[in-house]
Amino acid sequence: MYNEQIESFINAALADGELTEKEKQILFKKAESAGIDLDEFEMMLNARLFEKQKEINMSAPASAPASAPASAPASAAAAPKSDKFGDIKKCPACGAMLQSFQTKCDDCGHEFRNIDAVGSAQKLFDLLQAVTIRNSQSISDLEKQKAQRLESLSQKHNSDGSLVKLFGGQTRSDNQDQEREDLIREINKDREKVEKSLFQEKANIIKNFPIPNTKEDLIELLAMATSNAYDNDGNVGHEEEVWIQKTDQIYTKIKIAADKDPAFLDQATNMVVSLMKKLPSKYKKFTTFPEKLKDKISSELENDKKRNWDNKVKVSKPYLIAAGALILTLIISLVASLGLLLFISIVGLAVTFYLLKKALTKLNESPF
Repeated sequence: MYNEQIESFINAALADGELTEKEKQILFKKAESAGIDLDEFEMMLNARLFEKQKEINMSAPASAPASAPASAPASAAAAPKSDKFGDIKKCPACGAMLQSFQTKCDDCGHEFRNIDAVGSAQKLFDLLQAVTIRNSQSISDLEKQKAQRLESLSQKHNSDGSLVKLFGGQTRSDNQDQEREDLIREINKDREKVEKSLFQEKANIIKNFPIPNTKEDLIELLAMATSNAYDNDGNVGHEEEVWIQKTDQIYTKIKIAADKDPAFLDQATNMVVSLMKKLPSKYKKFTTFPEKLKDKISSELENDKKRNWDNKVKVSKPYLIAAGALILTLIISLVASLGLLLFISIVGLAVTFYLLKKALTKLNESPF
């Protein structure tokens, strides 16, 4: 059917009734070099494999030992057990073997797109949205319960008799206010428990959500994580911390998956660096970068830090000048004030001495 060399390879690969991905890879390369259509070739291989397995199964009982039980099934004497095992992935374009987490074929450069993609970001969003909806319903139920209980309490207070209202006075009013505040405090605590439970449930979903293998899913999920890790208010809360941890998980897997795909690695790294620039100092080192990118990223982060500082100085410069002018004015005023007081004191002492001297002179001139 094919040339002698390819036929010999096919016969050797099918000799044991099994066809591993490594054997298939070699056959595909030979077929491709001979100009054979790969889809047609794969169909032929599957048919030849089926025939070979059928041949082995049919010949097995005849070669079985005479002492074998007559009732033994034919499958008991199937082809010899092979040490070929494991799920081996291949490139759909050239049939080359693939390593775990590869997003691009090393041999032909084919990118694996939409292969068993699950829409990870959308799936995670749906899970979190379902939790949020349940929480909103719980909060709504608590608010209804709060309104009903406050209404019941108000009716109870209003049902007191005239004498109770007359002689209860301020003490009765204070007790009613305290009872109402206790009720509100109790319901608010229940609400806090619901919100705390919501956060914990969402945090567990985010932490335990599986990291995908496909390029689109990895980028989409990374974009979701980095956008939720910072909400532009300058603060990083508990939920943002969880998203920062998830960003680290995703990027760690991307570093493995994109080891031989620099464009993909650069795209993911830029997203992570963009998040780092926004985060407060204590969160900036939440992940590590490949050695080949460390110097470049460190330089970029340092330049960004310097640029932010220059912008802050530029924005605050007019205020600093105004503050400096105010302080200088106060100092001058203080010195001037002290100088005026000194002058007044000196004049006062001079007048005092003059009056004292004049008084003594008059005393000496007195005939008494």
